[in-house]
Amino acid sequence: MARDGITKLQVQQVRIALIAQGRHPSVEAVRAELGTGSNTTILKYLKELGEDEKGRLDDLGALSDELGQLVGHLARRLQDEALQRVQHAEERHALALQEKLQLLDTQGRELSSSYEQCETLQQQLRDALAQINGLKEARHQDALQIAAMTTEMHHLILKLHDRDTQIQSLEEKHTHARQALEHYRESVKTNREQDLQRHEHQVQQLQAELRTSQQIISVKQKDYTEVKEQAQELTLQLKYSQDAAAAFEKQLTSLKDDNNDLRHQQQINEALLSELKHAVGANIAYTEELTTQLNTLRADEQAWLQEKSALTATLATQQQLWQQLVPKLEASTPPIFAVGEVVLVTDPESRLYNKIGQITRYTKRSDGSMKYSVSFEGEICSLSDLDITLA
Repeated sequence: MARDGITKLQVQQVRIALIAQGRHPSVEAVRAELGTGSNTTILKYLKELGEDEKGRLDDLGALSDELGQLVGHLARRLQDEALQRVQHAEERHALALQEKLQLLDTQGRELSSSYEQCETLQQQLRDALAQINGLKEARHQDALQIAAMTTEMHHLILKLHDRDTQIQSLEEKHTHARQALEHYRESVKTNREQDLQRHEHQVQQLQAELRTSQQIISVKQKDYTEVKEQAQELTLQLKYSQDAAAAFEKQLTSLKDDNNDLRHQQQINEALLSELKHAVGANIAYTEELTTQLNTLRADEQAWLQEKSALTATLATQQQLWQQLVPKLEASTPPIFAVGEVVLVTDPESRLYNKIGQITRYTKRSDGSMKYSVSFEGEICSLSDLDITLA
């Protein structure tokens, strides 16, 4: 037993478990599983176990009886079948898990795309509502402007009516003045002969008054002309106001049509939003179904891991039986090469590769393998039975 308390059997069990999990049995991995032990001790045990396994698998050809061949064949077959079952199970599990993850990733992207489309439609709906509110505000402002212009038009009509009344009053005054003048002329003409001398100074006074009246009439005629021109200007302004009112009426009608179109578009957007919400709900239900399938897959994975652990334990038990059987077989196994036989080095990594030597002696190691002392032109080298063959 080593100083840190770990044994070769513990290292062997951890090594078998790591190989069964498909992991490389490195020094760090073994020490992490054990939780203790020095790297030197673990490395030594790993080397010994590797040599033992190599010796066990390669020394089966050296068994002299049918039992050794049968045991070796069964051991290799058992190990190959166990490793194949574990490998096939891992491949099926990895393939199924990859397909489920790809399907889940595809559905996630589709759901993200649906959410983005929903956000886009909601933004379009908000923009349409904002545009409708803007049009409503513009229509309200246009209505206020139309009301103001209508008020101004009524004011201009009243003002024009006042001007017409003034013009009519001036015309009546002018008519009265002309009638008075005609009447006065008739009176003067009738009484001129009788009152000519007596009222000569009165005639002169009346003539002066007549001139004054004419001047007043001339001024009134100028005023009438100016009032008439103002009436024409007011008539033009009234016509312009009527044209503007008609244009505003057309614009108001167009705004009403646009408002109806926007309401129709809003109804279409609301229908699309409802359909999108239904699609998002369906995607959410499908995602939940995928989650259920993933949970089922994880449960299958747990069952597979338990089955793998059982296979690993069975393999470890068979390895222990093999270890108990190998020493008994090795104890009855004679050396492959005898003293004096000529051998050829077959290890390509050895400096003596393809050299021929003669066996001088052999010894059995503690693990049951043979170590041969081979002489190469006077140089003695120690080689195992795996490194040499009969020349």
